[in-house]
Amino acid sequence: MEKVYWSSFRHNGVYVPPPPEYLGVSVKLNGESIKLSPEAEEMAIAWVKLLKTPRVLDPVFKKNFLKDFVRKLKVDKKPSSIDEIDFSEVAQVYRRLALRQKRSKKLSREKKLLKRQLKKTYGYALVDGRRVEIANWMVEPPGIFLGRGDHPLRGRWKPRVRHRDITLNLSKDAPVPPGDWGGIVHDPSAMWVARWRDKLTGKMKYVWLHESSRIRQNKDKEKFEKALRLASRIERVRKYIVKSLHARSLETRKVATVCYLIDKLGMRVGDEKDRDEADTVGATTLRVEHVVFKKQTIEFRFLGKDSVPWHKSIKISEVDPAFVANLQAFIKGKRPTDQIFDTVSSTSVNRFLGKYMPGLTAKVFRTYHATRVVENALSRFAAKAKRLNKLYKLYYARLANLEAAVFCNHKRTVAKNYVSSLRKKNKKLEELLKAKPKTKKQERSLKRKKLKLELEIDLLKKTRDYNLATSLKNYIDPRVFKAWADYVKLDWREMYTKSLQKKFGWVAFSKWAWPDGQLEKRDIKEKVIQKLT
Repeated sequence: MEKVYWSSFRHNGVYVPPPPEYLGVSVKLNGESIKLSPEAEEMAIAWVKLLKTPRVLDPVFKKNFLKDFVRKLKVDKKPSSIDEIDFSEVAQVYRRLALRQKRSKKLSREKKLLKRQLKKTYGYALVDGRRVEIANWMVEPPGIFLGRGDHPLRGRWKPRVRHRDITLNLSKDAPVPPGDWGGIVHDPSAMWVARWRDKLTGKMKYVWLHESSRIRQNKDKEKFEKALRLASRIERVRKYIVKSLHARSLETRKVATVCYLIDKLGMRVGDEKDRDEADTVGATTLRVEHVVFKKQTIEFRFLGKDSVPWHKSIKISEVDPAFVANLQAFIKGKRPTDQIFDTVSSTSVNRFLGKYMPGLTAKVFRTYHATRVVENALSRFAAKAKRLNKLYKLYYARLANLEAAVFCNHKRTVAKNYVSSLRKKNKKLEELLKAKPKTKKQERSLKRKKLKLELEIDLLKKTRDYNLATSLKNYIDPRVFKAWADYVKLDWREMYTKSLQKKFGWVAFSKWAWPDGQLEKRDIKEKVIQKLT
């Protein structure tokens, strides 16, 4: 039976931005001026906004944008390269508009006022009579698809979403908001407000209730509770997986080998990518070319989620012999481009895990491991952090967060301003080191500023190519951070942004104390106050 999240669900739909004002600008092709249609003009302005970014140097990005843009040009001979098109007039008009908006305080005030008014209308829902914030209530306007990593669709145009493309989810007693909506459904087992199919990628897009809503917070807590249940049974689950490595059934041995990889290396489950997605890999979609057997180790190297390189090795002496034997057997006789586990999917993996522990899926392992990594790191830092000041406490919390990001392979491209930012901080530190305080108060202030900057520089270097926010938001049980923060006399909220403080509002009621043994021994039946704001 499906879970019911509400009995009454009312809202005003979502805001669909109207097309921008048509300016009537032109581009030049082979010396000929071509007046753009409203849609082509919108595309051209989006292109000139990116002219000073590395994206316009990417051949795939340029080719994909040209493919969509030329369809809107009324010319007989199509250009073979985007570089053949002169966007000078478009760029000039865009710069003038941008400068006008930047300088006009009146325009800025009007824009802010309009957004506040729109949020009042579209930014809230009534869930069983309770006013609840909606997260992404404004439909994303058309634009150039940027993608992540080497996404094959990068540079393509994302068409406008119209009212008729959108389906709303409302309770049967709710009035239907004005608009030519594509459909109205009444699904109390769903938390989404609106949905539509992305015309470019073919994927469903959803508008959800805000993360601070009671429904979303309870759902969030359920995710961490599953990880706690796994923690309390982790050794038994591992024995089940290892035993299944020896099963008579070939399919069971394959699934167990995939689960062993997911647990041992923190690998994502994978699954076949969509036709237009980047070529990303996980445990179920490993190919022969991604695995290298060496004398003492097995090396895994491939492009993971968002086309981020994934590279880890394991010592053969530290894994179960049946795992090694299975992996070798499944690879034998296959070509480099063949899948190792060709008959295994995330569905079969989750079915296998769910047989032993109801609700256990491959994703639960990721939450468990990220939380365990953080807890172990915080245990190492606890004694020092307790006797040091707040700057050190926050520094150690960030280092623990970093360890989870490393385990989860949350790599990112080094920011463009990394070098300049580091240079500025080092220069500021040099100035502080040369400064000579005149009073004891100035000396204390200077000492604190130096320490703050030194720790910031160290963190900037260590986290330069890692994204800490993903694991902090999605995988690390916030109750671990709160328990540790309480122990070292730090306000746990200081480790989170304001939006994450709202998301994890339920954590304020947690009674976890530090230290209370390992994650595996924690009481998973802790009751949390349900009246969340």
